[in-house]
Amino acid sequence: MREVQVSFPRGKVVRERYIVEEMLGKGGFGAVYRVRDRRVRSNVFALKEVIDPTGHERNRLAFECELLKRLDHPGLPRVYRVFDDERNSRVYMLMDYIEGPNLERLRMQQPEKRFSLPRVMKILSPIVEAMRYLHTQNPPIIHRDIKPANIIVPVAGDGDGAVLVDFGIAKEYDQDSTTTAVRHCSPGYGAPEHYARGTNTRTDIYGLAATFYTLLTGNVPVDAL
Repeated sequence: MREVQVSFPRGKVVRERYIVEEMLGKGGFGAVYRVRDRRVRSNVFALKEVIDPTGHERNRLAFECELLKRLDHPGLPRVYRVFDDERNSRVYMLMDYIEGPNLERLRMQQPEKRFSLPRVMKILSPIVEAMRYLHTQNPPIIHRDIKPANIIVPVAGDGDGAVLVDFGIAKEYDQDSTTTAVRHCSPGYGAPEHYARGTNTRTDIYGLAATFYTLLTGNVPVDAL
């Protein structure tokens, strides 16, 4: 097991350019920060970090970056670059900073932990379009982890302009592939094929439907397993 590393404090400068202003989230082996560009002070980004990455983690981050760099849709984040910080044993991905809570956090703030149907339709409309855009790429791109926590709702707009984030386990669909993804499932949002024969575009449709269910009822659906 790798030694747990300390995340960067506020004010830390990464690669002599990006100033850490706030930690947006933290996982087992990394974090996401809001950073400001020292060269152009008005530029604010999100910086995704993997601490002491294995070769597989490094490859996944590079794949996520290259995948998103070639996409252009308002419901998806724009990614700019991946770079290493060998001195601190880290690898980073620089992307758009979207100011606002994720949809799961927003849901939990509601009196009954759910939204009205008109509000849900308004919030998820750009996510439906983003998913359609991903699935019409050649080859189709499968997100594989659509859920409220991976949808950011911008502060401005009252639900307009929601963005689908976290493509860390996305893949390009190969109909001949039988790779399974059981270890990547989010309970309640993972389709049956996550646990068996492999994922396809219907996997995302299931996750989106489960997201609709959660937002409308206030309950996470029973896991597909």
